[in-house]
Amino acid sequence: MGLEPYTGSWTRKHARHLISRTNFGALKRDVDSALNDGSASVAAGQIVDDAATIPLPEPPQWYNGGGSTGVDEIYELQRNWLEAMRTQGFIEKMTLFWHNHMPTQWTANDGKTNYSIAHLTYEYYKFLRLNALGNVEEIIRGIGRNAAMHYYLDGYLNESGAANENYARELLELFTMSQYDANGVENYSENDIKEIAKALTGWTVNSNRVVVFNSNRHDSSVKSFWGQSGNFGYDDVVDIVFAQRASQTAHYICRKLYTFFVHAIPDEAIVAELAADLVAQNFEMTPVIKKLLSSEHFYRADFIGARIKSPIEYIIGFLREAEVSPSGDMLDRIRDAITPINLGQEALNPPNVAGWPGVNPPDSSGNPGHHTWLTTSTLPERWQVLNDIIYDRFGAPYDPIDLAFKISDPSDPFSIAIDVAETIMPLELSEIGIREVEEPFGGNPDIPIPDQIVNGEPYVRNLSKILLDGSPFYEWPFIEDENSAGIDDARKFVRAFIAYLVQLPAYQLT
Repeated sequence: MGLEPYTGSWTRKHARHLISRTNFGALKRDVDSALNDGSASVAAGQIVDDAATIPLPEPPQWYNGGGSTGVDEIYELQRNWLEAMRTQGFIEKMTLFWHNHMPTQWTANDGKTNYSIAHLTYEYYKFLRLNALGNVEEIIRGIGRNAAMHYYLDGYLNESGAANENYARELLELFTMSQYDANGVENYSENDIKEIAKALTGWTVNSNRVVVFNSNRHDSSVKSFWGQSGNFGYDDVVDIVFAQRASQTAHYICRKLYTFFVHAIPDEAIVAELAADLVAQNFEMTPVIKKLLSSEHFYRADFIGARIKSPIEYIIGFLREAEVSPSGDMLDRIRDAITPINLGQEALNPPNVAGWPGVNPPDSSGNPGHHTWLTTSTLPERWQVLNDIIYDRFGAPYDPIDLAFKISDPSDPFSIAIDVAETIMPLELSEIGIREVEEPFGGNPDIPIPDQIVNGEPYVRNLSKILLDGSPFYEWPFIEDENSAGIDDARKFVRAFIAYLVQLPAYQLT
């Protein structure tokens, strides 16, 4: 299975896989829409094309106004982005990809400049968001002129006679080609970094937070690297990188793209094929992403439900799948829950310049990065966050009956059990490890259980029993609207049922 278009049966399982990997969680109506598209190529193309049309969310009110900004405004940016992830889908997931690939840390920048850290951070997010589906060369060129990155990698210290190597090093090692190519051959030397650092001198940030060139700070000597010599500047360096190290850069970026969307352990042959296509497409991301998401390889059976969700995927995905509309207070609690001291994926503040190990290719030990998301401390924390949302302890009430209204028949507990489980769980229900309930259904044994339940798959009976929790199925209320008699009891049962599902090991996967 390579990058040729997927031509197998287009089932709900495949549509859900596409939605969960390109979004944060798999909202049922999104899965329905992808399924109705009729094929992987059409569905993937629609997702990418739609993402390109979604406008940038409005900036915070303080952004265009006066007054000082600080940590509270950073927190607002984080809340706003989490909400955009919930509502805007693939375009925000691609923004997160680039944020991990070329990260800045607002905490590291705080103290390096008198300019507003919140403004710098918003402008960094804005750049990534506007260019998320664009041309890789232009993204690399543009990020070097972003003020947040300029401060983060000490570009403001880089001047003639005192060249700072930080940005030159990360430009090569982390943003473009990495230290070694696919065959283990070194892509650059320490001297190359020194020469490129001199070429990058001269840039500073003006009073409008714009990175501008100051020729008085630029080293105008001849720089030599990769067989080239000249009075090179920043644009020259980017030109030379993409002229002389195009295949290495494409391979490195596609390896990360593969890990982010497909599987934690890259298939090197597929990565090489994808990289060749990226070069052939002149580094335009859109056609390459479409090709990957509609490929035979992407829909391999062993890739479905095979990645551990990052904390953001885990929590924002639940909000979507369970039809939770978060309040500002809930988003603030979620923002706090994903900080480094808790779940470890604080938006706009990755751990270092390499981003989060959990969404990167394996490190030198060969261990898949996504394993870092689950530890003996983070797993209970993950459970607790969703439990707090489900049981109204996270700053906003959650009504689980809303989900039943949207995806099922709220008056039929058997339908609710299957529909809710199919909506929330990333794998087919026969594969998710539902516990065996040996006790019979509650109530009068002379009132027959529907035949499709009695003689259906074991998971059908077990899920139904778990939802009903010993209560007779015939006592389930007839629910027409929010004021129906008995709705509070039904609400209690559905709430507990969702809490059970999200603690299954399979729910940690996407």
